[in-house]
Amino acid sequence: MLSRLQSIVFALGFILRAAPALALGFWGLLFLRALVPAAVVLAVGQLAAAAAAGDGAALARWGGVWLGALLAERLLGPLAGMVEGNLNEQLTARVNLALMEKMNAFEGLEPFENAEFYERVERLRREASYAPMNLSIFLGQVLLAGLTALPLLALVARWGWVYPPALLLSTLPYALAGVRLQRLVWETVVGTSPEARRMDYATGVALSPELAAETRLFASGGFWTRFYERNFRVLHARGRAVRRREVAVSGVYFLPSALGLGWTFWSVLKGGVGVGGVVEVTAALQRLQAELVLLVDALGMLERSLYYMDELRAFLKTKPRIAGGRLRLEPGPPEMVFEDVSFSYPDGRAALERVSLRLEPGVLSALVGENGAGKTTLVKLLLRYYDPSEGRILVDGVDLRELDLAAWRRRVSVVFQSFGRYALSLEENVRIADLDSQAPIEPALTQAGAAELARKLPAGPATLLGKAFGGTELSGGEWQKVALARAFYRKADLLVFDEPTAALDPRSEAALFGRFAELARGRTALLVSHRLASVRGAGRIFVFKSGRLVESGGHDELLARGGEYAELWRLQSERYN
Repeated sequence: MLSRLQSIVFALGFILRAAPALALGFWGLLFLRALVPAAVVLAVGQLAAAAAAGDGAALARWGGVWLGALLAERLLGPLAGMVEGNLNEQLTARVNLALMEKMNAFEGLEPFENAEFYERVERLRREASYAPMNLSIFLGQVLLAGLTALPLLALVARWGWVYPPALLLSTLPYALAGVRLQRLVWETVVGTSPEARRMDYATGVALSPELAAETRLFASGGFWTRFYERNFRVLHARGRAVRRREVAVSGVYFLPSALGLGWTFWSVLKGGVGVGGVVEVTAALQRLQAELVLLVDALGMLERSLYYMDELRAFLKTKPRIAGGRLRLEPGPPEMVFEDVSFSYPDGRAALERVSLRLEPGVLSALVGENGAGKTTLVKLLLRYYDPSEGRILVDGVDLRELDLAAWRRRVSVVFQSFGRYALSLEENVRIADLDSQAPIEPALTQAGAAELARKLPAGPATLLGKAFGGTELSGGEWQKVALARAFYRKADLLVFDEPTAALDPRSEAALFGRFAELARGRTALLVSHRLASVRGAGRIFVFKSGRLVESGGHDELLARGGEYAELWRLQSERYN
């Protein structure tokens, strides 16, 4: 009970914060609408009594009340609907913004490795388009039905104080069953969340323009259809079972409510009421029964919406594991030192083992090794997306965990293997690297070899990119040049290129590395690649194998040593000879 009360308080507070004026206005309109049905019932009963008595003045008076109540009902309904629609939009936007803001608060990547956390985020995101709106709608229905029932119960109490409690108690079993049913519905949603995600994934693959060629080549469309159907059958079976229970609950638990209503009606009639009384009690019980049913159904649906808000509240309370310190270092190319660093991912995969190395300030260093050797993991630790399982990372002699994280990351520019392809204009795709800068993007485009691309686009740098909103789609190599321009646009002290030329042709790759070497002068730079020809000009090369640093040195030195680097060089050279 306390937990549900806390959920209601959280939900009401969330609605008020989303749109305080609209929320208060909406609730005020609900209160006014709630008075109308009782006024109509009372007026009808008094009109019948006045007609039986031949009282013309009373007929006129109560006729005016009846007409005024009907007009109020017609006017207040559309007005409340308009306010509710505006409130729903504000609330849905507030929930989505809260999700985005909270996700932005997670400085590290560990939450994305947690399956339970990811399921919760996907569930919240998937239902964000309608769950907050349902909360507002069903909360409004509960308030309206409850407030409407109160004056109607007061009218029934005129015929005997025992009748209102009897009617409420007869409705209680139906209400409790409805709440329990909605709990089962939510548990079904949570339980079938993996199936729903798999269905979304299958649809995405089948409809993806990026995967269209491969899907047709391998004739895998039928596979994804069957994949969808298999998961749909599981989800649908659970949903069907819940709906069967819903019908059974409605039939069985509605019986006590009907008995309570019938007993009240006949008891009042036996009391010897006049014509007006018969009309009034009949109308009151008919409208009261409708409002109580609506109240119970809305309570059940509100319970379902509150489960969503419980999930949202739990998510918003989640504490990030990565938290920045307060120290800020002087600008300039930093010295990076890894001291006996080991790291395992949350799922137990060991990625690095007792790695010690030094990235010298103002020097171009390189990490090489086969795929899965731990190179990208080291970059993630350098950016503090994770903390080492053992050992420490020093920046100019200071533990990375003590630094102001936002300030540290502003000093770093990276081109990741999986870089962003944003459905924005070319200019916005570049500027997103440094939103505070007003510098022109043309130098960065030139450095990335993307100046010609910008000239070819229909509206130049203002051209919208990507298919999401009908923009111009680029090739893989062109997108990579945009990502490189983004990295160059940020004036960073530390440059990191993680496999930056995977989608570039050899000529573009050679030109890029020449420009990168020039840009790296006076900065600390790190180049990550499995193509050894790309890194031969690096001041120091670190060779990784199975998560361990096995050797380091210059290109010629490593070849003369005849170790892992020399073996990889021989294998790659044979490939091109």
